[in-house]
Amino acid sequence: HILLPERMMFTFKKIVVVCTILTITTVVNMSIANESITSTPNADKGSLKLVMQGLLVDTQQLTKAMLTEDFTRIEKIAKNIAEHPKPSMATRMKLMKAMGAEMAKFKANDSVVHGAAVDMVKSAQNKDIIGVGDNFQAMIGGCLSCHGEFKAKVSAILK
Repeated sequence: HILLPERMMFTFKKIVVVCTILTITTVVNMSIANESITSTPNADKGSLKLVMQGLLVDTQQLTKAMLTEDFTRIEKIAKNIAEHPKPSMATRMKLMKAMGAEMAKFKANDSVVHGAAVDMVKSAQNKDIIGVGDNFQAMIGGCLSCHGEFKAKVSAILK
C-alpha cells in the first residue's frame, strides 16, 4: 500500500472518477449507436422510448457538468433524473401484464437510479465531487443492470 500526501490522494481520486465517467459515457454512447429503433421516430408523448431518450440527454449533460465541476448544473440535472417523467399508464399496464413477477425487479432498478440521483443532488449541494462520482456510478450501474436484463424483453413487449 502506497502512502500519498492527502492532496495527492484527492487528485488521484479525481482522476479515477473522471476516467470512470469517461469510460461509462463511451460505453453508453456505443450502446446507443448500436441500438435498433423499435418505435416510430414520432413516438407518442409519454412513451418509454421518449422517457429513456430524455434520461440519456440528462446523463450526457450530467457528465459534462461533472467534468467541469459545475455543482449547480449537477444538482439541477440529477434532480431531473430523480424526477423523470413516467411512461403513459397504458404503457405501464402493458409492461406489468406481460412481465408479471419480473416487474418487481424492473422497478427495483428504477429505484436504484432514483436513489442514486437523489444522493447526487445532496453531494452536489455539498460540493462533494467524489460523492457525485460515486452516486453517478451507482446510477449508471442501475441503468446498465436494467438494460442488460430487460431491454430486449421490454422492446419486444412494446413493439
